[in-house]
Amino acid sequence: MMMSAPPYALLRLGTWFRRRGCRVQLVDCLRDPLLEGKLRRRVRRKLLCGNDRQERIEKPIYHYGLDGPLLETRLRQLDPPDLIAVSALFTWHGEAVREALAACRRVYPRARIVLGGNFATLCPAEAKATGADEVWAGDLPGAGFLPTAIDLLPAAPSVDLLRLVKGCPHRCSFCVTHVLNDGRVQARSAESAFAEMKAKMKADGTRTFIFFDDFVLYRQAGHLDRFLELVIAEKLPVKLKFGLGFSAHLITEAFAAKVRAARVEHLAIGLETIDNPRAAQMRRPQHIRDFVRAVEILRAHGYQGSTLGAFCLMGLPDSTTDEVLRAILFLYHLGVTPLLTTYTLTPRSGDMLRYGDRVRGRSLEELAPGLWRFAHAGMRVPHLDAIYRYFHERHFTIERIADSRTTDPVIRKMQQLIRGRRYLPGNGD
Repeated sequence: MMMSAPPYALLRLGTWFRRRGCRVQLVDCLRDPLLEGKLRRRVRRKLLCGNDRQERIEKPIYHYGLDGPLLETRLRQLDPPDLIAVSALFTWHGEAVREALAACRRVYPRARIVLGGNFATLCPAEAKATGADEVWAGDLPGAGFLPTAIDLLPAAPSVDLLRLVKGCPHRCSFCVTHVLNDGRVQARSAESAFAEMKAKMKADGTRTFIFFDDFVLYRQAGHLDRFLELVIAEKLPVKLKFGLGFSAHLITEAFAAKVRAARVEHLAIGLETIDNPRAAQMRRPQHIRDFVRAVEILRAHGYQGSTLGAFCLMGLPDSTTDEVLRAILFLYHLGVTPLLTTYTLTPRSGDMLRYGDRVRGRSLEELAPGLWRFAHAGMRVPHLDAIYRYFHERHFTIERIADSRTTDPVIRKMQQLIRGRRYLPGNGD
C-alpha cells in the first residue's frame, strides 16, 4: 500500500526544529527526485493470504519508493546531520524501516537516529529492534498543531494540511486513534487555523487544503462550524477537503448548508457496516438510521453520486461476501459512492483483544491489508480482490449492474441480491 499524502507529521516536525534554530533537510522516500516522478516498486517477498491453509494464494509484498541503495545515494547528497528523525506510519512496515535505518547508519554512523510515528507508538518492542538509537512514542510536545514546513518538499506543493482537532472521543473497536493520542482530544481555535491558512495562501500560493483530523466534528460549533463561517464571510478562493470524512450522526441541515456555502466539492461520511449488531459490537457511534438521514440531508444540498462517498470496511472477521455486496448495493441505492477500506487487525486495538488469538504466531507484515487475513469459505480472497477492484471509489446505478451480461461470480451474486432486494436493511434496522 502507498500513501498519496506527503509526510505531514515530518513537515510539522520540521517547523518545530526550525523554531529552535536548527537547519532541516527532508527526504520523502515516495516522492524523491531520484524516482523521476515514477511509482517505483519492487517485490520484497511473497506471503500466503486469506485462509492460507485452504486457498493457498500468494501475494507480493511491495516496497514502494527509495530502496536501500537509492536511499544511500540520496543521503550522501545531504549536509551531514547531527540527528535523523524517521517516521513510520504503518505497523506492517517494520522490515522496510529496518532497511531505511541501516542505510542511514551506513552513511552517517555518528548521527543519532530517532524513530517515531504510529509504528513506534503501537509496536514499541518491534520499533526498538529496528536499530534506532531512540524510539519516540506519541506526540512531540508542542508539535501537534504546528504549521507544516511545506517548502521542504522537493516540488512546489499543490495541497497543504490544516488541523483543527487531534484525537477522537469515541473508541471504535478497529481503531487506535485513542491510543495514538493517549486518550485525549485536543482542538485549536478556528481563528488560528484560519489565520494559518491565509498565511500559507500568501506565502506559498496554496489554494487547496486538506484536513486529516480524526474527528473533525468534535465540538463543531466552536471549531469547524466557525472555521467554515470565516471562509464563507471572506469568500476565499480555496478548495477544502476532509480526508477522513464526517460522522453521520452529527450531520445537520445547518452543517450541510455551511459546507456547500464554503464550496466544499466532495464529502465522505462513515458507515463501515450496514449490520447494526456488528456496528454495536464495533462501538460505532451511529445507527443505520443516522446514516440514511445524513445522506438525505446531504443529497438535498446537492451531494450525491461522485460527490458523496461513504467509508465501508471489507474483510471483517466473520463477515461474508454477501454482506460486503449488500453494503455496496445499499450505497448505490442511496446514491452514494463506496469508499472501500481493507480491514486489518491493528496492534493495541479493541479488535486485537477480541480476535488476536486467530492470528497468533503471525508477523506484523502478515497482517497487512489486502492479505485478507479473515477470509474463509464464505468470503474468499479472489472475491474480495474483485470487489475492491470493481467498486472502490466507483459509482454505478443498480440498474446497470442488474442488466450486465456476465459470468463473473461477484456480479452474478450482486444480481441475485438485486432481484431479491436483499440489499435493503430490514424494518428493524
